[in-house]
Amino acid sequence: MARMSVKDRASEIAAEFEFLDDWETRYAHIIDLGKANPPLEASERTEETRVRGCASQVWMILEETGDGTLHIRAESDAMIVSGLIAILTRL
Repeated sequence: MARMSVKDRASEIAAEFEFLDDWETRYAHIIDLGKANPPLEASERTEETRVRGCASQVWMILEETGDGTLHIRAESDAMIVSGLIAILTRL
């Protein structure tokens, strides 16, 4: 199976949001995506993995796979940021 490009994944996400009627529904959807985002292990939430400059606490783990793919795992203490992380990791 061929991998989807970032552009194709972005189009897929945009289409998903087009079905939502208003900004409040879209906001709620982003929060729901964040709730489904798998948490990091406690040992992975360190100063080394913390994203500096964010108003929220955010930790991000970047892992390269053998096929040149970058795998991103991240977590935040803020619900909306967790949802934005879920969207980012889908790309």
